[in-house]
Amino acid sequence: MLASARSGFDSKAYNAMLGKIFRFSSGAAAAGLLLLVSGCGVSLSTMMPVGPVGETERNITIFTILLLLFVLIPIVGLTLGIAWRYRKSNTDSTYSPDWDHSWLIEFFVWGGPLAILIILSVMTWISTHNLDPYKAIKSDAKPVTIQAVATDWKWLFIYPDEHVASVNEFAFPKNVPLNIKLTSNSVMNAFMIQRMGTQIFAMSGMQTQLHLMSHKTGDFAGGNYQYNGHGFAKNRFVAKAMTKQGYQQWLDKVRAQGKPLDMSQFKQFAKPSVVKHPIYFAPVSSGLFADVIGQFHAPKGPDMKPGMKAELKQTAAHE
Repeated sequence: MLASARSGFDSKAYNAMLGKIFRFSSGAAAAGLLLLVSGCGVSLSTMMPVGPVGETERNITIFTILLLLFVLIPIVGLTLGIAWRYRKSNTDSTYSPDWDHSWLIEFFVWGGPLAILIILSVMTWISTHNLDPYKAIKSDAKPVTIQAVATDWKWLFIYPDEHVASVNEFAFPKNVPLNIKLTSNSVMNAFMIQRMGTQIFAMSGMQTQLHLMSHKTGDFAGGNYQYNGHGFAKNRFVAKAMTKQGYQQWLDKVRAQGKPLDMSQFKQFAKPSVVKHPIYFAPVSSGLFADVIGQFHAPKGPDMKPGMKAELKQTAAHE
């Protein structure tokens, strides 16, 4: 019975059926992938940086891709080569049924990934320290301090030295280091200007810091990249890199068009909403950034914990 079953097996029909299943599965997978990414825009802005931080991150990305090609290319090449050499129609290939080990293969299989792992580890260690967001950018120019406050669903940028603020318009002079202090008036937000580099999270009741700089003038897309509700898709701003003269003109425009802003007005402004056009404030009350952080802490008093007192004192000292 077994012999008759074997004799009745049609290998060609079976292989043809497997081929059809494979082609159908591949087509279905490709169609599904296209449907998944059809609503996603392709952006290569991180590969076209305008500042030292973004340039360093781009170079790390390119180096990592090239390094991993040393794994990908041999694997693909050997897969195709072995399939071709040991195809059924090739009668010239060596038949070695007792072969079971090769030190050369062992060397490449283990040595290659190990070398790549060591190189990536060293590069990650060095770049992590070099790209520390708290590390100031070396420059002869005096840094510009900007305090960024994330709200639902807009960004408030305070310029404490100029006593002005703007909404969804992040203006600064080119070739000048930016000392950016960030916090959130709501849930956690992620601040990022893709062409300038580095994403950093801002949380309520806390302050974090970021240093950036642009070598070029222009308008660059920025925004919140952490989901924070139904206004997330429009939680974006424009980063404007200007000449020093253009930056001074922008400050004059903000002072001329701005409305006063203090903590009580900020609470009205911070209510969930989407802003389509920039809004300007001038003058801005001194210490507003510290007040936004302090509202999430217990009131000052004898029952206040020493650690919280030190934190609020340190925040105020930064101002």
